[in-house]
This record gives sequence, C-alpha cells and structure tokens, in this order.
Amino acid sequence: MMIVDIDEADIVVLSQNLEKCNRLASSIDQSLRNISQTSGQSSKLFAPILSRNSMLITLQRNIESTLNTVASVKDLANEASKYEIILKKGIKEIGLKQYTQMIHRVDDMLEDISTNNEQNAEFRGILTHLKSLIVQSENELRSYFILILNSIPDFDPQINIEKKIPFPYYEDEQLTEMSWILDYFYNNNNEGKEPLIENTLIKHRSAKIIKSMAFLEPFVKKITDNKNAPYEQGSNGILNYTEALVGFIVSEQGLIDDLYSQSIDLKQSILSRILTPVINSYSKLVLANIDAVESNKENIGLYSFELVESVQRIIRTLRFDQKLQRNDNLSVCLKQIHQLAKSLFKDTIQQIQNKVNSLNKIPNDNGVADSTVAAVSVLRRFGKYKQGCLKAVAGMTRDEWLVVHLQDKEATYVKGSLDINFSNVALLSCFFSDCIDILVVLLEKRAQHILVDTEGGSSNKYKQRIGFFILSNMTMIEEILERSELQSILGAEGKIRLDKLKKRYIGYMIEDWRSLTINLMDSIHIDSTGKKLKDKEQIKEKFRKFNEGFETLVSTTSQFRLNSQDLKRTLQNEILSLILPMYQRFYGRYKDSFKNPRKHIKYTPDELADAINHMIK
Repeated sequence: MMIVDIDEADIVVLSQNLEKCNRLASSIDQSLRNISQTSGQSSKLFAPILSRNSMLITLQRNIESTLNTVASVKDLANEASKYEIILKKGIKEIGLKQYTQMIHRVDDMLEDISTNNEQNAEFRGILTHLKSLIVQSENELRSYFILILNSIPDFDPQINIEKKIPFPYYEDEQLTEMSWILDYFYNNNNEGKEPLIENTLIKHRSAKIIKSMAFLEPFVKKITDNKNAPYEQGSNGILNYTEALVGFIVSEQGLIDDLYSQSIDLKQSILSRILTPVINSYSKLVLANIDAVESNKENIGLYSFELVESVQRIIRTLRFDQKLQRNDNLSVCLKQIHQLAKSLFKDTIQQIQNKVNSLNKIPNDNGVADSTVAAVSVLRRFGKYKQGCLKAVAGMTRDEWLVVHLQDKEATYVKGSLDINFSNVALLSCFFSDCIDILVVLLEKRAQHILVDTEGGSSNKYKQRIGFFILSNMTMIEEILERSELQSILGAEGKIRLDKLKKRYIGYMIEDWRSLTINLMDSIHIDSTGKKLKDKEQIKEKFRKFNEGFETLVSTTSQFRLNSQDLKRTLQNEILSLILPMYQRFYGRYKDSFKNPRKHIKYTPDELADAINHMIK
C-alpha cells in the first residue's frame, strides 16, 4: 500500500480547487462582460425611447394647456361677441346708459386679458378686436354727441329778440345725455390729455354762435344809405347785434353750467374757449365800423356813441371772466372808440361856434335865429346818446372839450364844482351847460357885431334888444331841453346854470328900467337956516321925466313878443319889483304936493302895475 504524504495531498487538492475557482472566475468575468455589453446596448437602445417619452409628456401638457387656452379664448370670444351684438344695436335702441356700460365691460375685459395674458399670442387677435370695438363704440358716442349738438339749427336771433322769446335751448334729456357722454370720456381719459370731445363741443358751439350772428352782420356793416346824410340814431344794427351777442353769452354760460355741473374747475376754461372766437369776430366788425366813422366823422360821428355803449356792454357781460374782458381785440376796440367818441365833445363845441358865426342878420322880430336852431339841433342829437356819452366822458376834463374859452364872468361854471362831484353824470351835465354858455355868449357877441355894423352906435345902445333876442332864443332852447333827453342830462346843476344865464339877459332887458328909477330918487335942498326943502318944480320935472321914460319903455318893450309865459311873468315881476316899490314911495310922498295932481302924476301905483303887466305880450 502506497503511503501518501498528507501535506502533498492537500496541496494537490488545493491546486485543483484553485484551478476550478480560476475557471469559474473567468467564466463569471466573461458573463459580466457579456452582461455589461448587453446593458450598454440596452441603454443605447432605451435613451431615444425615454427622450421621446419625455417629449410626449411635455407635448401632452402643452396640448392640455392649449386646450384650456382655446377654451378660455372661446369663452372670452363668446362674451365679447355678446357685447358686440349689443353695441351694434346702437345708442337709440339700447339707451345711452347701457351703451356706455357695455363699453366699460369691453374695456374691463381688454384690461384683464392684457394684464394676465400679455405674452400669449393666442389672445392677440381678440385684443385687437376688442380695441377696435371700443374705438368704434366711442366714435359712435361722439357722433351721437354731435347729433344732439346739431339738434338746434342756426337761427336769426333778431326774431327771438323782437318776439321776446328765449333763444333755442336743449331739452333736459339732451343735456343729461351730453353730460353723460362728457363724463364718460373724462373718466376714461387715462393719458391725461384733453378728450377730443371737448374740442368737438368748443368748435361746434363757437361756430353755431358765429353762424347765427351772421344773420345780423349786414345790418351792422351798413351805417347809412347816403354817406352825406347825418346818422339817424338806432338805424345801424350794432345795438341789436350786441343785444344778440349778450343773449348768446348768457345762454352759453347756462349751457356750460348744465353740462359741467360736476366739473366746476373746467367751466371757465371751456366757456372762454367757446367765446374767444366769437369775441374776436365781434371786435373785427366793430373795428371796421370805427374806420368808417373816422373817415366820415362829420356825418356819422355820433354813431360812435352806439359803438361805445355796445362795446362797454359786452365787457360788462364778460365780467365773469377777466381774461375775456381783457381780450386783445376787444381792448383795441375800446381804446379806439373812446378816443373817437371823446373827440366828438370838442367837435360839437366847434360846430356850435361855426353855426353862430354863420349868423349875418338879426331876425326882424328879434326872435329865434336859424343859427340857434341849427346849433341846438346839434346838441339835441348829441344828447340822444346819453348812455354812450356817459361812458365816453369818463375821465375827461373841461379843457379837453373847451375849444372856445369864455371869460369867467361870461361862463356860468363855478370853479371847483367838478372837484366836489366828479361823476360821469356831473361831467356830462357840465359839458352841455358849457355848450349852452358858449352858444348864448357867442350869439350875444355876434348880435352886437351885426347891430353895430348895420345900425351904428355902441353895443350898449342895443342891450335891451340883444337881451330880448337872447331870451327869445333861450326860450326855444328850453323848449327843446324839455322835450328831449337833455333836460335829464343837465339835471339840477344844469338848471341852476341855465337860470343864471337867463337872469343875466333879463338884466339886459330891465337895465333901461333900472335907469328909469333914477328919476324917482329924492332931490333935497337945504336953505340958509339948515331946513330941508323940496323943489316943487324939480318934483314936477321928475314925474314928467319918469312918465316920458316909462311910456317910451312900455312902447319899446311891448314890441317884443315872448313865447314863454314863464319868461313873461319873470320879466314882469323883475320890472315890477324894481319900479313899483320906489314909485309907491315917491308917489306916496308927493301925490298931495299939487293942486291938480293928474296934471303931473299920470299913474297911480295900481295903474302903473297894470300897464307893466299888459305891455309884455
């Protein structure tokens, strides 16, 4: 039996086992390589599949999102379509309030889409459509607004003025609708710019007024039919034109108040912009007429007072807006017309002087001269324009109209009286009183010149005759004053000055009577014993001279014919108050000095008074 070494056997067994293990490890390694190779191939195979799967998942999500978006767009489109259908019906069918509510809803939808889906191209179409719908709807609002504005046609305001009916105005419902539209545009004005609707209102209303005023323009542009004929008061249409414009201004104030009752801060600006073109048009017309007056002042100069009155009235009417009152064109009108009107005061006195200087003969009856009639006619025509005169005389001084200067004793003006009362009324009264002073004093001087040249002698010789001549003319002047606006213009102060003037010429007429009273002065002689004696012959002579002088004066005075009963009574009373008291005293002292009184004393005091009362006819 073979003996085996145990250690050697173990090594053999271990080697065999190791060899098996190596083979097994190699097999496992090969298998792993195969698995790795297969896994790599599988990974390469599945990568595109996984990528495509990921893409499909993303696409699915996009499709779902798109479907949701499409659904949203569809819903919005349906909603927008409903609004559009309603808006297409128009304002008249659905009403203004609902119409603007629909626009607001469309606008809200547009804002919501723009805010939440700004980047989504799917909404661009509907956004564009909504914007277009809003623009169309707002244009419809403007058209409706204009339609309401045009509901009042152009009209001739003179017809309304003559019939004393108000100018056409909008109905309450129309005012409410226009105000609603204006509010809509203001509340939706996000850009801070003035809504175009304001320009529409302003342009339309300005044009409406100007077109309506155009009916009256031909009557303003034509001042007289004959450039050589004097202007007849009120024959031009400027007063009616101004009356109409005042009516439009007041009416426009009311309209803007109604339309902007909730926007007080806008009223003045809107009204000013409406009226500015109207005022400019008015000013242009007035300036053209001022040029016409300046080229023919002699005949139509007085028309300037109507222009003054008219322009001043417009300025007063615009007192609610100082900017309009100070309108450049209107200011130019006022300045030019004031200069023109003020020149007429001086021209009038010059005309009076020319009329008096044309006198070359005293009327045979010593009555009213044609020159006086012509001069007073100038004053009467001037006085017809009282309101215009009062406005034109403002700020003037006497030196501005006194081209003829009288001596202080000739004029009835009391120095300093205008310093106490410098009102326009006092100034105008002073002007007309100065005119009468100048007329009468120049008339006296002209009469003196004519009488001295034609009949010789000194002017004192004709004092009574001139006094009567002047008083006759003053009687006519007073009659015209009483029948015209001049009496109210002169007022109390003018009456005082006129009476003072009249008293002066009454003094002329009684001056010879005053001289007659010298014969009634006592003559006293004193004898050697110092006793006062009366010379009877001297008394007789005094009565004789008085009787002769009295009869001469009665004869002379009775030739005069005074038309004024008041003047007759005044003259009689002046003569009686001058003669009768002295005659009564003289008569009372010496009536018993003669055996046959009637031989020397021709009149008793009563008879004397009766003769005086009957001598003036």
